Amino acid sequence: MSRVWRSLWPRVGGMRVEEKIGCGCRYVAVRRASVEAGTESRSPREEESSLPLVQRCKNLLAANWRAQITTINANDEGPDAPKVHGSLVNYILVGGNPLLWIPKNDAHELNLVLDERGSLVVGHTDPPPLVRAWREIGRVPPRVMLLGSVAPLQRHELDYVKRRVAKVHFAVSDAVKEAGAALQSVLHESGTLVNSRAQALEPMVKTTDAEYSIFSMAPKSCHFVDVLGGRHEVDAADIAGAAVDPLCRVLLALIDGINKSETRRFALIVFCAVYLQVRVQDAYIFAADRWGFNVLANVMPKEDSDAVDSNKLWREFRFGFAREVKDAEGFCVLLAEMEKESLDALKKAQEVDPDFLKRNVPK
Repeated sequence: MSRVWRSLWPRVGGMRVEEKIGCGCRYVAVRRASVEAGTESRSPREEESSLPLVQRCKNLLAANWRAQITTINANDEGPDAPKVHGSLVNYILVGGNPLLWIPKNDAHELNLVLDERGSLVVGHTDPPPLVRAWREIGRVPPRVMLLGSVAPLQRHELDYVKRRVAKVHFAVSDAVKEAGAALQSVLHESGTLVNSRAQALEPMVKTTDAEYSIFSMAPKSCHFVDVLGGRHEVDAADIAGAAVDPLCRVLLALIDGINKSETRRFALIVFCAVYLQVRVQDAYIFAADRWGFNVLANVMPKEDSDAVDSNKLWREFRFGFAREVKDAEGFCVLLAEMEKESLDALKKAQEVDPDFLKRNVPK
């Protein structure tokens, strides 16, 4: 199989690793923003491997099924009463409009009758290990923030919406059932999360008027919030036309499966050592798409460093593919080949420089 990625290989003794070991590997490993400083500029190669902001927004919105909605409280119970009401609800994205399943008699219903303005925040409510990692370093994962008007669906629209939800439900279920060997091995590690989305969609198809009210949000503004907390404005009108990434159907389970596997987590550490010559003691994958994946890694301080706060040593790295993969199975196949060849490269680098392993891979 021909390799479909390239690499910016680390240098050993002033020469590129592949120059010393005679390797013609064609990986690409691209470094992205520093969580500590956030001042690094992107090279043209980084820009090529990174998705446009609108595509990143679309991926988050399409891959998730839970979001936090916030509305303005209708009941004025005094100056100390909360001004807004927020809660988690299930949703589905249809075109560029999130459709929200709000429980009957929830305060949101009355709030939206009097004031249709609402906000929606979509990010990583799953997988749990990744959420815990973000909390430990005092950060929140990338997320999408929408502001717009929220109105109940008309009765004649309900059947159409339920058919759309059923279509997504079947597509998600089929993606799991028809997964190839490479994807199955990753999803197996994910446990119950692999079926969580399908389980959430099923009652949304069968919902009755007595259980939920379905609202549609018309976004008027959209912001993508990165790992540094920086807000990037995106034209909300462009979301509808952005493509849905082929990994979205199983994205959260895919990320969870990789992070729950010690072997694959170690491979992420090796990727940082071999392709970036950065020594990290822990790493999580937190985003993946047809063009590559993003890793949150805890970089080990240099021996002469006075760094004390380990939270400041977390970095985001982007590993970009040379060309897009067609589906989640192709992503897993590519990842497995990267694991094998990076370990081979690590062994060859160790032969050239006996201290390479000691310097770049923690015990």
